Amino acid sequence: MIFVIAGEPSFEELIKEIDRIVPELKEPVIAQIGNGKYIPKNCKWFRVHFPLYPYYKKADIIVSHHGAGTIFEVLKFHKKLICVENAFKGRNPDLMSELSKGGYLIDCKKISDLKKCISLARKTKIKKYKSPKCEIGETIIKFLNRD
Repeated sequence: MIFVIAGEPSFEELIKEIDRIVPELKEPVIAQIGNGKYIPKNCKWFRVHFPLYPYYKKADIIVSHHGAGTIFEVLKFHKKLICVENAFKGRNPDLMSELSKGGYLIDCKKISDLKKCISLARKTKIKKYKSPKCEIGETIIKFLNRD
């Protein structure tokens, strides 16, 4: 199963493209479409649902917008992840490029390449992402305890 996350506000170009290629993919697709106006005709969909974890767990491939919060949430599940760059928002292209170079996800720079990226994801072994240790709490405590 392929799970698609358009985010909020909706990334309608992503939803339109996945809906266009669904008949060629030969596997079920479920899409979180947000509040966009376009309604998919070829796949199951919903607007907003929390949490999304049950969908992450069931999916073989996850296709997402470039939102960093969503990306790092999905990386915890060690799933094949395709991030589609939203030219209108231009979010986090450098971050996605680095994660792609590291082998943690597939960075789809053009929406027209989505079908190729899905095919690539089926053949690619994705590295498991390990979050770096967060030291912000310790830094804040040290700062607050300064004399």
